[in-house]
Amino acid sequence: MRSPARISFELLAFSLVAAQLSCGDSSGPGRVPASIDANSSVTLTAAPGTAVTELPSVLVRDAAGAPLSGAAVIFAVTSGGGVVTGANATTNSDGIATVGSWTLGTAAGTNTLTATSGSLPPVTFTASGFDPCTTLQAHSLGSTTNGQLSLSDCKLSDGSFADLYAVTTPATGTYVFNQTSPTFDTYLFLLTSAGTVIGVNDDFGAANTSVIKAILPAGAFAVAANSYDANITGSYTLSSSTSTAPITNCEDVFVFPGISSDQALQTSDCTATATGFLSDDYLIFLAVGQSLTVSMTSTVVDSYLELYTNGSPPALVASNDSKDGTSLNAQFVYTVPSTGFYFIKARSTAAGVTGPYTITVQ
Repeated sequence: MRSPARISFELLAFSLVAAQLSCGDSSGPGRVPASIDANSSVTLTAAPGTAVTELPSVLVRDAAGAPLSGAAVIFAVTSGGGVVTGANATTNSDGIATVGSWTLGTAAGTNTLTATSGSLPPVTFTASGFDPCTTLQAHSLGSTTNGQLSLSDCKLSDGSFADLYAVTTPATGTYVFNQTSPTFDTYLFLLTSAGTVIGVNDDFGAANTSVIKAILPAGAFAVAANSYDANITGSYTLSSSTSTAPITNCEDVFVFPGISSDQALQTSDCTATATGFLSDDYLIFLAVGQSLTVSMTSTVVDSYLELYTNGSPPALVASNDSKDGTSLNAQFVYTVPSTGFYFIKARSTAAGVTGPYTITVQ
């Protein structure tokens, strides 16, 4: 039989162990939350009254810096009038707790959400209540913008994300937009301020570089930095510049109605294999029912204009040799039967002819 003293000692030891087990959390005796940090982005965007796509989450650690499982985390809306589900969360085996959902308030503006665990300082998440598909960031011509595709960006119908930038051109000219990324296949759009496509480019020599060259009138336009593949996030760089060099090397150049540009036929231009005609080709996006007037004027080149569909093979839909029968100028007027890209071919009536000309698109 055990002595009373021994039994008393064992009962005391058992009570101490039980007390230790009752402290802390289910992950083990003595482990309590010592730190809480953001595990997801702390800055988000979504349209007012809609849920953010990237769910706020936090990482809780113990005093030794190890992820702590089973810790209670409370998510609470602190401004903006939004609502959450799964506000009372528990960290998983990796020490991470995630809110069920966060729907922003119906008014445009800033929304905030906090995550707290015990008496630790809260982690604050901020969401801008604006539609990322209609709200444009500013990009100044001649500058470089460092951007980031994220889950909270505008999501296109193909599942890819895009950042939209407002660009203002001060005068008619040739403008170049460049998107590069160290991690993903870039895709670049040039749009009107109303969202109509002007130009698009996937690869420019490399999968992670997209370049659009366009002759634009003065006005407000938009650039969309995108990825070729769906559900891609990562960093990129958007840059822009102006160019005074004539179109050459059969490069892709987009045009928009309202421009008049001085160009030149050169030996480095597009060359028709069968005939030897030199030409500059201009891509243009046209809508059904739109009326297009294109003019080519020159004092040295006997102008010839053609308009083709951008199919495979392309189909000739309009052409003109002489505007009035007396000058070297050419002009055609065309009413568009179907929406899509077309290309304008500016050339001479004779093979191998070079010289300056002016192209006008209205």
